[in-house]
Amino acid sequence: MKAIFKIAAVLTGCLLVLASFQLRAEEPHERASCRVCGMWIDEYQKSAAELIYKDGRKEYTCGVACMLREVEDAGGISAFESVKVHDWVSGKLVDAEEATYVIGSEVIPDMVPNYIAFANRDEAEAFAAKEGGEVIDFRIAYDDVSPVGTTAPFRIRTAVTPGKGNFSVGMVYGYTEKDRVKIGSASSQVPGEFIRANKAQPQAPSKLEGHQQALIVNYSPTDDLALFINVPWLERRTKTLVQTNGQINETIADENGIGDITLEGRYNFWRSTRWDKFVSILLGTTLPTGQFAGEKSFNALAKRDLVKVGPALQLGKDTATFTGGLLYSQRWKDFWLHSSALYTANPANDDDFAFGDVATAGLALHYTPNYNLMVGMEMDASYTEKNQDGGFKIGNSGGTAVNLAFVSDYRFLNAFGGNFKLRGSVGLPIYEDLNSRDMVNAKGLPFQQVQLGDGFFANLAIQWTTRNAPSY
Repeated sequence: MKAIFKIAAVLTGCLLVLASFQLRAEEPHERASCRVCGMWIDEYQKSAAELIYKDGRKEYTCGVACMLREVEDAGGISAFESVKVHDWVSGKLVDAEEATYVIGSEVIPDMVPNYIAFANRDEAEAFAAKEGGEVIDFRIAYDDVSPVGTTAPFRIRTAVTPGKGNFSVGMVYGYTEKDRVKIGSASSQVPGEFIRANKAQPQAPSKLEGHQQALIVNYSPTDDLALFINVPWLERRTKTLVQTNGQINETIADENGIGDITLEGRYNFWRSTRWDKFVSILLGTTLPTGQFAGEKSFNALAKRDLVKVGPALQLGKDTATFTGGLLYSQRWKDFWLHSSALYTANPANDDDFAFGDVATAGLALHYTPNYNLMVGMEMDASYTEKNQDGGFKIGNSGGTAVNLAFVSDYRFLNAFGGNFKLRGSVGLPIYEDLNSRDMVNAKGLPFQQVQLGDGFFANLAIQWTTRNAPSY
């Protein structure tokens, strides 16, 4: 229930921010911005487009890609009195339908895909011969453009890099809950029923709740490289059922503080000329900024001291971790597909404790009915090796999980030379095969060390994106 109230509070805060920005946006101002993405038109004079509706309304876009999206959203070129684009060579406004375009060159003047307009076809062909790309006419560009230049999955990365100078900053709130005992791939059990059915069971996890607030920043120093940082603040609570002399009591443990900071880089080493297929490499690491409680207790079975506080309450891993893998993205007009295959190595920390290495694969399918909205589904599967404490594998750790999530984002406001999006997702595990361990107590009676599974997860984010205009 507290999680629901917290999500509601965050959403209310986002809506208040939205209302505040809308009031500001309604105030009269002279500086024109792109109708689609919100970037300042005066910074994109070499690529900007001018659209005049039948009723006399005039709109501007930062470039051809946003112009095509505006025309498509209005129902076609017939909705306008005139649509004009800047000729790349002379800088003069020319009719958009009569212009020639180059797509897929090494030059990204505004948004992606990087359509560049020319009044003269010969000049377009000369430009393509020097900078690369394909020469096309207005109809091909209009039929090919997608409502959104790329989409951003929640749990999966995109292979698309948005162009030099692209910058975004956002705040994310996430909630995770696990509340069932899971042994292998068998059906889950209610913790209370599990421990009552096992009289020799000394304890069993009852519930795990995790809250995460994070500051996220994305920046592209080049057209092919995108950098990412995530600074999290974690709040975790575990509930455990303890059985003593036939009596069952519940204990509660809490931890909160900064987590491990994540740093990632995506390098796009191949993309198609039409900007509809992308392959990138991802490399990442985490900085050991989160607390790791290395308190020890003697374990008779292992005949050595082991870390006492369980992994579920750790805020960090007390060591740098390393992630690498491949990303692939593809679009079909209104649809985007993202896929990833990653491996994360978790070395042992100074307490000789190592979280299990993780191999993950993911797929995301997004639908973009217009340039303001995305809805979709995402699925990710992970295999986690067992944790190790001093080289001793922890039996009730690691396993396989497959998660399904429903996602959406909504661009609700253009402001400050960029745009604001409200993003959300909710999901749950649809398959789990979690490790457990059979044990025997001092009386020779069997019991099991187990893990929690099932439950659900949810995320809510607000993000602002802009781009520093390149100079050409």
